[in-house]
Amino acid sequence: MIDIPRHILRPARYIGGEPNHVIKDLKDVKLRFALCYPDIYEIGMSYYGLFLLYEITNRIDGVWCERCFAPWADREEHLRRTGAPLTTLESKTALSAMDLIGFSLTYELNVTNVLNMLSLGDVRIRSGERGEKEPIVIGGGPLMLNPKPYERFFDIIVAGEGDEAIVSILTMARDMTGEKRDRIIAELTRLDGVYSAHSRTAKRLFVRDLDRAFHPVRPPIPVVDSVHNRLNIEISRGCGNGCRFCLAGFGYRPYRERSFEAVTSVIDEGLAHTGYEEISLLSLSSGDYRCLFDVIDYARRKYKGLSVSLPSLKIGSIGKDEISAMGQMARTGFTFALEAPTVDLRRRLNKDIDVDSLVGQLPQLKALGWRRLKLYLMVGFPWETEDDLRAIRDVIAPFRAAGFDINLSVSPFTPKPHTPFQWLPMDDETALNAKIMVIKDVLKRTGVRVRYRDTAVSTIEGIVARADERLSPMFEFLHERNVRLEAWREFFSFEPYREWFEKNSIEMKEYTGALDTGRELAWDAVDMGFDTQFLRDELERARSGVLTADCLNGCAGCGLGCNRSDGLACQGTTEAGPGGSFVDAGLTASGQLPSRKISFRYGKYSDARYIGHLDTMSILVRAMKASGIPIRTKGKYHPLPKIALTDALPVGIESFYEFIQIETDPGVPVDGSTVKTINEKLPSGIKIYEFIEGSLKDVVKDYLFILIAAGPWEGDATLWKRTGERYWYVWRGKGIKELWNQGTFSRIIKIGRDPK
Repeated sequence: MIDIPRHILRPARYIGGEPNHVIKDLKDVKLRFALCYPDIYEIGMSYYGLFLLYEITNRIDGVWCERCFAPWADREEHLRRTGAPLTTLESKTALSAMDLIGFSLTYELNVTNVLNMLSLGDVRIRSGERGEKEPIVIGGGPLMLNPKPYERFFDIIVAGEGDEAIVSILTMARDMTGEKRDRIIAELTRLDGVYSAHSRTAKRLFVRDLDRAFHPVRPPIPVVDSVHNRLNIEISRGCGNGCRFCLAGFGYRPYRERSFEAVTSVIDEGLAHTGYEEISLLSLSSGDYRCLFDVIDYARRKYKGLSVSLPSLKIGSIGKDEISAMGQMARTGFTFALEAPTVDLRRRLNKDIDVDSLVGQLPQLKALGWRRLKLYLMVGFPWETEDDLRAIRDVIAPFRAAGFDINLSVSPFTPKPHTPFQWLPMDDETALNAKIMVIKDVLKRTGVRVRYRDTAVSTIEGIVARADERLSPMFEFLHERNVRLEAWREFFSFEPYREWFEKNSIEMKEYTGALDTGRELAWDAVDMGFDTQFLRDELERARSGVLTADCLNGCAGCGLGCNRSDGLACQGTTEAGPGGSFVDAGLTASGQLPSRKISFRYGKYSDARYIGHLDTMSILVRAMKASGIPIRTKGKYHPLPKIALTDALPVGIESFYEFIQIETDPGVPVDGSTVKTINEKLPSGIKIYEFIEGSLKDVVKDYLFILIAAGPWEGDATLWKRTGERYWYVWRGKGIKELWNQGTFSRIIKIGRDPK
């Protein structure tokens, strides 16, 4: 049982023990791998890539993969003050004691978190200074497609998709256990797609057939509500649209799809292991997935109360059938990528969309209950004029006239490696702020909510995106200045970056300005598989306002060499629907029958005492749903489970006497034997002890508290026993939260009867 001070926010971030977490017997483990995400728990536990790597690596015989996340500032301060190291969640082992450590970097401002986590884990931040017994540190993720700035910190870097590479790396490292560290690194560098400071080049990896690729179905379920707390289903990978500014589109080429059968199999298995009430169909452009309607309709008809969310959509990519199917399910929002206000500017971006097609769908969306849409817009492109920016008012006018609330999210353009726009300059902060003000000005009194990114943040993102090895010392300087958690507004500061550039007589413009198309670039170290000349040609087409055909309906000629016969784009079928093998969940007669109220007594103890009340509620509901118990809901568009709990238990207090009531359908086989099944779906420290037929009003709510103190207490309580220096008191009364916050007691435990 770990002890987390009371002042630490959301202490459950650090306890682990979630449903579907993996624990292995150390006698069977030859290699220990720490999978690190360089941001806090709630962000990392929303990331599909983490679940993919966690599950696939724990399938390797003799390898145990454990997770680690960046601590919040209060937790970091406590670790440094006490001298305790940063540890993994599963076994609470210091990072320095692992064999390998892997970081997945998806965002430029998370680089400083990597150095901070290594330091907190007692691992030296420079690769060349690590000793024989220190872990091998691996870098991966989209940011590593420009590896040179980071080769100082990582022993090896994986370029591209890591699904298959991580298996090869861990298998080789396991088989070489006991050999010299340098020799292991040298052999790992020989693997396809692996870059190091010694190899200097690598060819980008990508999975060729998604139907044959692994997909996680047992993700650990967060015990603290994460940003995207739902079952993630990857329906496709890559993007065929060829937006000229988009690293994701070019970095994950070619476009590949999972078949209807593969996707629905993952949905069935994933929901059975999680009990989630929402699935997200992951794709860079989910509207392009050819079996989208079939999948949505399958989920709608099979799973009552399930909602389906889609990431940002290309305007015009989703049809009336998909909208109709989603309209019959629990409501999620729609986000559309507009990117630019005018047709001319969108053509330069290779954004071939028709806004009128979305306007034409507004009556259907409104009839089905949608009243709010989100639009993405970018500013700062070289060809942009003030007239382009002011045109946003005319674009949005039909949406407002139709009665829709519009949330407009504005982001500055930042040039990214391996894209046709990698050579373009980035506007400075003054210019970007002026453009954003134009948009805000023209949308005044229209009711449109405008949100925009901090242009100082975007400037640093642009610098780091096109960094080279000269900026490696900058990250060390930032680390020494205690810079971390920069993705969070309260921790970001432009000043230390400005200070470093001035101190080293380097102009920021060298990294934000235009680049010569003939010069060698730092990120040329990664062979992307497509021709650099294609990128130059695309830049010229952008300057001329000429569109390039997408990869979905032809070949853009990028040089990657993919075609339909390669199996890179799953043919699928829009005719292969789910058939009539199950009853339509939206039309079941059981919804008209009287509900059945049942209750359970459960406990929350040990490390689970740090899990909050609302998170506990969600955990219990999902465990019951994963156990096959349907829970009635209330609300049409945003249904909530019909449940009731006893009074909220303060964080940090244990209990064996909590109750939850649910409403389910009559005839559902729920009895005392069901308890075992539910408990198998619960995190460590939460356990159901008793099944009660009836509601909470049938429960005797008479309880006591055991107070454990390090010395005598003069309060109104009965001394039960003394064990060494510990005094155990029995107490009954109100104000238990205030009593806990006094700090007198190391543990408080709620019980249902007098321990005597």
